[in-house]
Amino acid sequence: MDYTNAAFPGAPVRSSELDYLVTRLRQGWCCAVVGPSNTGKSFLLKSLLTEEVAHRCSRADFPAPIIVFIDCLEAGDSEHAFYELLLRRTIETLAYHDDTETILAALREFHREMLQAGPSEVAIRALYASSVRALALQLQAPIILVLDEFYDVFRQLPPWPFRQLRALYDSLQRQLCFVTATSHFLENLRADAQVYEFRELFQLHTLVLHPLSAEDAQKLVTYLAERHGETVSPENQQRLIGLSGGHPGLLERIYGVASLTQVDMMTPMEITAAELINLPPVQKECQRLWNELEAEQDSLLALLPGHPAALTAHQEALLSRKGLITRPAGQSPQIFSPLLAQFIETTYGHEIVDEIETGVRVDADTGQIFVGDEEITLKLSEPQRKLVQFLCERVGVVCSYDDIAVGVWGIGEGVSPGAIYELVKRVRQKVEPDWKKPRYIVTVPGKG
Repeated sequence: MDYTNAAFPGAPVRSSELDYLVTRLRQGWCCAVVGPSNTGKSFLLKSLLTEEVAHRCSRADFPAPIIVFIDCLEAGDSEHAFYELLLRRTIETLAYHDDTETILAALREFHREMLQAGPSEVAIRALYASSVRALALQLQAPIILVLDEFYDVFRQLPPWPFRQLRALYDSLQRQLCFVTATSHFLENLRADAQVYEFRELFQLHTLVLHPLSAEDAQKLVTYLAERHGETVSPENQQRLIGLSGGHPGLLERIYGVASLTQVDMMTPMEITAAELINLPPVQKECQRLWNELEAEQDSLLALLPGHPAALTAHQEALLSRKGLITRPAGQSPQIFSPLLAQFIETTYGHEIVDEIETGVRVDADTGQIFVGDEEITLKLSEPQRKLVQFLCERVGVVCSYDDIAVGVWGIGEGVSPGAIYELVKRVRQKVEPDWKKPRYIVTVPGKG
């Protein structure tokens, strides 16, 4: 489905990504948008607020949806502040809708009580839950809470607001749903069981933002050129896109530097990737992106010339899922941006070591399980040993919950996702150097 308007006129639309969100929101599903720094998460979510996109989110036999955009950077550091922000932004959004005077008066009263409430978190939770139920009952419209910059809120707040949001979702039967935007998958931000039910809402509906398509990257160059009052030659346009790999943040920084150093943007660009990474705006963008790719850093280093260890199948699958590599026909995988590759090689190439890590392995003859040179067979319970053996037989393959249930317990039904989650967690605690940042047993959200 094509979309004609983005959050800002003339900017790239990301039609396929918008269509992914709209299709699921129209059915009342929650969605998680995941992408590294400056890939355009906020830009995409703000496009949901345009009249065209909001109309396509409408469901048959329902009023138009109420789409509330919340920048969670404003949420403070308490549960109380988070609820207050959610309610305040809802009130501000409804002020632009017709026939909402009655419910607005009720919500403002809830908000007043919330501001005057004492330190009791129970009272605050009750006030917020009552406000959402009143809104749903009064308007009978789908309510979509768009939670941008959600990572700090999700990591730092106690579990109760997320448990309450899940309870409200269940009680309102998909009349309420959520869209989150984070730099990492939710389970990597916070893996504790207390918020599992909230994370579960997004497991099958996670959109990973890749670099821009060629068409959208060209639109972004045109958008930037118009902002600078310039015209860009087709050759320079391709040069900008090629160096950045379509990453919006890198593309904007490279354009800014080129615009300052070129006589004009019709003159052929001669600046190289090696020169660009020494310029502060580009260097800072590369560093910021690298810092957010902590879980992928070893895999990206493995793509550099001279690295002794080849990329494993599961490493390649994870990098590909995030759009961090390309594989030209007949060639090996490459880091998606030549500029980022140059930065990584120049800045971190010295970290390449000759020692190849053996990881987790199972002796095919004896059944013994090793991590590196250490045997851990007796440290594992029987289900844990079966899980390790099952996964080691399928290195590089993404296994579903059903696959694991059959492999470990011999049955495909009756094993809850929670039981599998706990089993995987306990195995990680015994085999991973840091189980919260797994290297051997890696989850691919929405897949297995």
